Amino acid sequence: MSLEGKQAINRCKFLVGLTTMAIAAMFRCLVAGAAPPMQIADVKTTPPPPTVSPGVTVDELDLLIYLPLVSRDGPLARGPSKLGLHTLKPGPAPEFVQAVHDAGAHVALVKALDNFGYLRTVKEISPETITVARCGPGKSAPQWAHINLDADPRDEAELILAKHMPHWVFEQDVVDYWEILNEQAPPTIAEHVWLAEFFIAAMDIVEAHEHNYKLAIFSYSTGVPQWHHWEAIVETGVFARAKAGGHALALHEYDWPVANQRWGEPTEDLPPYEDRGVLAGRYRYLYRDFLIPRDEVIPLVITECGLDPVVGGPNLEQPWRERYVEEMIWYDTLLREDDYVVGATMFTVGAVNNWTFYDYGELLWPGNPYGPHNFFDYIVSLKDE
Repeated sequence: MSLEGKQAINRCKFLVGLTTMAIAAMFRCLVAGAAPPMQIADVKTTPPPPTVSPGVTVDELDLLIYLPLVSRDGPLARGPSKLGLHTLKPGPAPEFVQAVHDAGAHVALVKALDNFGYLRTVKEISPETITVARCGPGKSAPQWAHINLDADPRDEAELILAKHMPHWVFEQDVVDYWEILNEQAPPTIAEHVWLAEFFIAAMDIVEAHEHNYKLAIFSYSTGVPQWHHWEAIVETGVFARAKAGGHALALHEYDWPVANQRWGEPTEDLPPYEDRGVLAGRYRYLYRDFLIPRDEVIPLVITECGLDPVVGGPNLEQPWRERYVEEMIWYDTLLREDDYVVGATMFTVGAVNNWTFYDYGELLWPGNPYGPHNFFDYIVSLKDE
């Protein structure tokens, strides 16, 4: 997470709101109770990527409106907790993973930035825990966070991976997914298409390596990209390619001052949906409108999440740590409704420098000074779900 990388939500006018809601209602009536759900012929066929010119904006393209053909009957939260840990330094992470394991549960996901050697300990304690790692400022020069959108995407992928992969060798057997970018937010559809082509090339490169690395692709920041950007991205075939290669999607999701602050609001030129959010829960637009109907679902690892005032929203008198566990429980219940979500790593423990504001390490344990709730008791309480 970078403060300058946080993007406010660009909200367009409701261009097709009422019409789309009416059509969507008709489709819901048609598919309600259907068993199995309706399928569109040839949805598995990946069409060629759209031809776009540099600088093209969403408003200048005549794009389709996809309607999700997915029927769901009531709340479907099930299974163990999907909350996990994001670390800048190992901090309390190994101890917490050990304590949860000893109690008969497991931490769903752990992401390490730079200091990822300790993930070997995590895997030894809890083989069920999925791990993600990324080389950041501690292992790389600052320019690693930036890519040249004017370059050929394959050439740029080769350049970036040549810097990253030498640092992966020692942990290649204990890291499930590697991130190579962080919080990209290009403004145009053409640039998002470029980024998809970059990741297609990157997947080719890592699969050809002797260790056959798996990537967590995109790593978009909160509120990015827009719905019509996803539409163009999907058409490149990047998700079909990721599914074939066993890769995952990485996204970041925050809100403020509570996790559901923007839940159920409309976004861009779409009608409001009661089952998704503009920030937290935004991933459902991609999966329900595109990936599920196209049979291109890949695992989702939310590699940063939590409460972040940088995204905007009113402040509350209550200190954020006093409500943090309850807010993350709400978010976890949402994640547990979607089988394709592997987990979400809460930013952050083991914080250093300017990131100590976000450190919630005390909330991991019972008896913390912020109230009766804690993550250990919550995660263990779901071990038999």
